[in-house]
Amino acid sequence: MKTQSRLIFILVIILIWNSDSMAQLPQEQPLWPGGISTNPVKYKQEKLTTNSPRKSSDSQLNRVFSCVSVPTYIIHKPEKGKANGVAFVICPGGGFRDVWFDREGNDLGIWLAQRGITSLVLKYRTFNTDAEGFRLSWNEYAPHVYADARQAIYILRSQAKELGIDENKIGIGGFSAGGMLSLMTALAMYEKELPSYVKFNQINTNPDFIGLFYPGLNPDMIALAKKKNAFPPVFIMNGGEDKTTPAANCIELYNVLTSKQVSVEMHIYARGGHGFDSGIERGNGMATWRDSFIAWLRDKGFISE
Repeated sequence: MKTQSRLIFILVIILIWNSDSMAQLPQEQPLWPGGISTNPVKYKQEKLTTNSPRKSSDSQLNRVFSCVSVPTYIIHKPEKGKANGVAFVICPGGGFRDVWFDREGNDLGIWLAQRGITSLVLKYRTFNTDAEGFRLSWNEYAPHVYADARQAIYILRSQAKELGIDENKIGIGGFSAGGMLSLMTALAMYEKELPSYVKFNQINTNPDFIGLFYPGLNPDMIALAKKKNAFPPVFIMNGGEDKTTPAANCIELYNVLTSKQVSVEMHIYARGGHGFDSGIERGNGMATWRDSFIAWLRDKGFISE
């Protein structure tokens, strides 16, 4: 009995330690509070996969969502008196099939809040072409995920006063597919195809800056970038070993934007395959990218102190 009691005691301690080590995330909220009329993205059931988090994870969570029909978000706020007025929409990656909500979302949101930045982590609608009993083409899906990104900016800008945000310092960025979605927003790719349920009440939903973290890029986006006149400042980061979203595409985008006198900063690290999120524990250079992002925001005048 003594041995059994000792084992139970150890298990209780482990459970308490795990509970304490996980960040208590803010409440998840619906992206479209009034619902989404004429929503074509209708999966039978949202799916969740839970993976083990890395030791360096700020949230100590590692959830992956798919078959997302109803988008949501979480807002991470700095401690009272520490906000610097900057806000950032974070779009996690996952090939539009999945949303890596914690590893490429909440972990960065927590880290940014500690540095005075308010962030909105977006769980956008997904493109699951093999979902049972449901089919949707990319052209049918894309305007709706684009609308999700625009709506995230709308939420931050429409609540700027309550959140302590400077409405002229609101950016968007993301990892992999989330980076692609962020660039789609900056390029206004589907502005003419915005769904009828979108109502922005004349509030500007253009981002003031962009963060592209090993982003998915395609020739159409590069071609659109060549034609676009107004463009916000851009921060680009990728790993030289990335075979999924190659650094060469980032370099091509960098060349296009600089030829148009757009302010761009780019970091290509020697190490770093696809999906290294914070980079901590996987190399020295790429583990510094978040600090470089903050330094860039200071250099651009978004963070004044």
